[in-house]
Amino acid sequence: MHKYLLPLSLLLTFASCRSTEQESDNGGATETVPAAVKGEVSTTETVGETGRNHAYIKRFYQDKGRYYVTADYIQFLNGEAAIAAAKRKGDAELTVQNGDSVYSVFNDYYIVNDDPRQRTFPLSEQAVLTVWDRTADLHQKTITAEQLQAKSPELLAATPFIIETKQGVIISLTEQYIP
Repeated sequence: MHKYLLPLSLLLTFASCRSTEQESDNGGATETVPAAVKGEVSTTETVGETGRNHAYIKRFYQDKGRYYVTADYIQFLNGEAAIAAAKRKGDAELTVQNGDSVYSVFNDYYIVNDDPRQRTFPLSEQAVLTVWDRTADLHQKTITAEQLQAKSPELLAATPFIIETKQGVIISLTEQYIP
């Protein structure tokens, strides 16, 4: 009976040291991110309701007095969902801490863009457009469609936005905070 105790204790020790998935502490640097801008699960609108999706703005333009947005939907993930997606795609960072394998993603977010399809929506005249002002202290500000159109198309295409639609019309565009 005693001859099995040593292999059993080694097995239990090995099992307790197996790999785990954890978030990286990003070197101890802590940045305060308002809860309203953490990643969220996208929804698809149904009749009478709104849909919220993360997307890159591929084109923001005006035609015959009305603004339009061409969007490329993405998944904006954070926490464990970000790590799991990054691991599936081979992008998670692996470090060893105290003998354990620890996976992380940079700044605790990961973007998945598996569907290249683009969608074009009209912008409601009452749409609320919100961007991050990083000039002095980090805060959100509301801007006009003209101000958004004046931004660089490359900058818009590289920045995720939360697009809220109702009956196929954009009622809100909110820039996603990226640390």
